[in-house]
Amino acid sequence: MSRLTPVVKVVLILNIAIYILQILLKSYLDIDLAFLFALRYFGAETFAPYQLVTHMFLHDTSSFFATPSGFGSILHLLGNMYALFIFGPPLEDYFDSKRFLALYMIAGLGAAVLHVGVSAWEVQNTETHVTEYKTNPTPAEFFALIKGEGVYSSSQVRTFAHSFEANPNEPSNIAESKSWADGIAYSKRNIPTVGASGAVFGILAAFGIVFANIKLVLLFLPIPIKAKYLVFGYALYEIYAIWQANPTDNVAHFAHIGGFIFGVILVKLWGKNDKPMRWD
Repeated sequence: MSRLTPVVKVVLILNIAIYILQILLKSYLDIDLAFLFALRYFGAETFAPYQLVTHMFLHDTSSFFATPSGFGSILHLLGNMYALFIFGPPLEDYFDSKRFLALYMIAGLGAAVLHVGVSAWEVQNTETHVTEYKTNPTPAEFFALIKGEGVYSSSQVRTFAHSFEANPNEPSNIAESKSWADGIAYSKRNIPTVGASGAVFGILAAFGIVFANIKLVLLFLPIPIKAKYLVFGYALYEIYAIWQANPTDNVAHFAHIGGFIFGVILVKLWGKNDKPMRWD
């Protein structure tokens, strides 16, 4: 394993320190850093341009407060940092610290741009559905809206929907249903995205090209496998996850693919240097 290189060390420390800060601020001052610095759709009420960068240094802490152990929330951070720790140093040695930092940041930004672009398409679809519903606010259409937008699982929404179904001509129910519809559109516009995954996928892509034939044995895969098969197999899984379109997995798969694409582009633009490809 290569030594811990300068940029990798700084990025690891930053991510871990900010994660701890997120928890402390939320616990003691009720300040949610994700509310300010997570990435949103560019047309959202809570969007700010700096979020394109700041979201890369935040991680999900929601399950830390929702479960007694908080372990679930740490997995998001640990997964990204483990990948950076394993794959980052050889790349920083192979290129140099400046190029490695450029790779990390550009992959993260590319991931954010693709994610926001896909979000724009999704938001427009939702707003179209909401507008269409408000022109014909019936219980049947309300059920279709909440099921189509993946919010039927909310007991509060279902309770109202059944109440609306029982009294479809009640003006207050119609008004409230429109308010729920507007709320669905607002929530869709303002979904926060956090994590270093897009940048890390850029690192994975670069590693899979530069160290293509290095055999790896990882904790979750205890058999030797060439880096190019592992890395590009993971990319195929992300494409499969996008195709599956599971609304409950809560993962920004397009951001992962965006980081991967930009990682490939940068390595191809830079070309391979004449350093020997070592794995110390």
